[in-house]
Amino acid sequence: MVGMQQAWWGAWKMQRGMVGWWLEQNASSSSTMMARPGAVKNIESWDEFTKHFVKSEYKLVVLVFMAPWSEPWKLMRPAVEKMASGLKSEEAEVCTISVDRFNTLGRLLRVEALPTFVLVKRHRAVARVVGVNRDDLHSSINKHLAPPSSSPQPINIS
Repeated sequence: MVGMQQAWWGAWKMQRGMVGWWLEQNASSSSTMMARPGAVKNIESWDEFTKHFVKSEYKLVVLVFMAPWSEPWKLMRPAVEKMASGLKSEEAEVCTISVDRFNTLGRLLRVEALPTFVLVKRHRAVARVVGVNRDDLHSSINKHLAPPSSSPQPINIS
């Protein structure tokens, strides 16, 4: 496990980012992940995580680090589900990641409070929102949803 942690830390320092490194190392993953468009996707394994990001290079991906027992997550969950249902699947996806299951990834991404939302685009973290903060989450997603040359339709998560 120590070797894996050192590898992750080395990848975190790399210019292309931790997620890009992980994809290179695990590009031969054979699992598939199916979910309804606009639904919150629950990542259950490293294979799912890898496969999902290979297919999501050009989308905004909202990683929701949470725990089912977390009271702040229970407060934010309905807003996150509503937000996910309002997003076009070709533009963005919302994925929940349990810190109980993915504790190494949580530590590497410095998840210190729940929920923590990490917005990823082109395999790089572009924004972070911590806690029960619907307004910041809403504005961060709208900011990173579309390329600067187009005008994205704002989403409503209130």
